[in-house]
Amino acid sequence: MTLLDRLRERFPVSPRLHAAAAWFALVFFSLIVSSGAAVRLTGSGLGCSEWPRCNSVSVTPTTGHGFIEFGNRLVTTPVSIAAVACLLFALLRRPYRRDFTVLGALLVVGVLAQAILGGITVLTELNATIVMGHFLLSMVTIVFCGMLVWRVMRERRGRPERPEHDAVAVWLVRALVVLGAVVVLVGSMTTASGPYAGGSGTGDDVARLTIFGGDTFLDLIALHSRIALAFGIAAVVLWLHVWRRGLRELRAPLTAVCVMVALAGLVGTLQYHVLGYPAGLVWVHITIVTVLWGTLVWVLLAAGRPVRATVPEAPPAAAPRETAAA
Repeated sequence: MTLLDRLRERFPVSPRLHAAAAWFALVFFSLIVSSGAAVRLTGSGLGCSEWPRCNSVSVTPTTGHGFIEFGNRLVTTPVSIAAVACLLFALLRRPYRRDFTVLGALLVVGVLAQAILGGITVLTELNATIVMGHFLLSMVTIVFCGMLVWRVMRERRGRPERPEHDAVAVWLVRALVVLGAVVVLVGSMTTASGPYAGGSGTGDDVARLTIFGGDTFLDLIALHSRIALAFGIAAVVLWLHVWRRGLRELRAPLTAVCVMVALAGLVGTLQYHVLGYPAGLVWVHITIVTVLWGTLVWVLLAAGRPVRATVPEAPPAAAPRETAAA
């Protein structure tokens, strides 16, 4: 018996406790995206100008913007606890499953990568590309959290992890998720080229993303809005297809996707075209997009895989006829 087997015998973790850790991780890995956005939108990105210390004289903050930035760093604590708990509980749970351990390990690696990338963000004085990478890595970790929650809950309910649906619905869902990923990517580029560089509160001049020259921000707004519109239309069409085909398992996640798309579209229209891009509304938009991404992960997992075609059995060979004796 290995050491891990002995630990599992002495400190067994129930599937229920493991599921609680998975939900805890999903919630806090999503919350840290909102708190990070708040840091940027309040101009507090360099409130703590060093890493891992806050500044040259103190580990803790001494200014208002420093407290905002340091507060976001502190959110890493429950995120780290959740990631470690998911890995530890996966190792000790009974029954043991290797895929749960792999997902827990990926969450721990994600936290470490985010910490390193956060330090690089500060040291490069909020380089727009690094900040984008910081955000997009958070989207990846939410995928891992969603996968873990889905698997532990399906196991507890005794249902298959990869349900089967008709091929058209499955591939349309996959295409929708890919399009959603493009929307998130272009949206992050739009924010990276916009006026909220993250250093306004501390008087820092931060370079913005300028891939299209001086009009990059306006060009990306136009591109983002068009792709988002196509995504919204595709989501509604797919929702209608699912209801028409009676695919009940896909109704709830696709309804959630459509609701979040509608909210994101409404807030996006207000922030860009009506209210002049206020920071508070940008924060709401980013928070909604984070939830939307989580619902896309949900619908992708719920779609599962296409129904496997059954190969008809060959008819039994006819017995040879006996030839009459000559």
